[in-house]
Amino acid sequence: MRWWDIDRVAELDTVLFGPDTWTPEFFWSQLASPVARMTIAVEVGDGLCGYVGVSVAGPQADILTIGTAPSAQGRGLGRRLLSHAADCARDAGAEVLHLDVAADNTAALGLYQSFGFDELGRRPAYYAGADAIVMRAFL
Repeated sequence: MRWWDIDRVAELDTVLFGPDTWTPEFFWSQLASPVARMTIAVEVGDGLCGYVGVSVAGPQADILTIGTAPSAQGRGLGRRLLSHAADCARDAGAEVLHLDVAADNTAALGLYQSFGFDELGRRPAYYAGADAIVMRAFL
């Protein structure tokens, strides 16, 4: 992701995550972070279709955020973004990838489980109206 993508990514993040959205300032901080190894934006034509952020600290990596535009969902873009983030984490030396997902986000849960993520635990009321499921996959 480039600095000029931040406003569009933040707008899409608001559409996808509502009250749990990241601010443009937070996206800026992630772009400037030395441990946020990869944050990418995918574009098709003139539209922003998806993004992912991953942070790597030694053998541990975390998916910070991932999202696909409603018009692009169900087409494999989320899987490609997740796979790219996992590749970036692995290339940076990570052995384990973690993420949190809203318990009511069944589409994302299915994607993560098909990718090899297992549930580690839950964070009650972490998101507006939903628990977070903490997941892990070995790279």
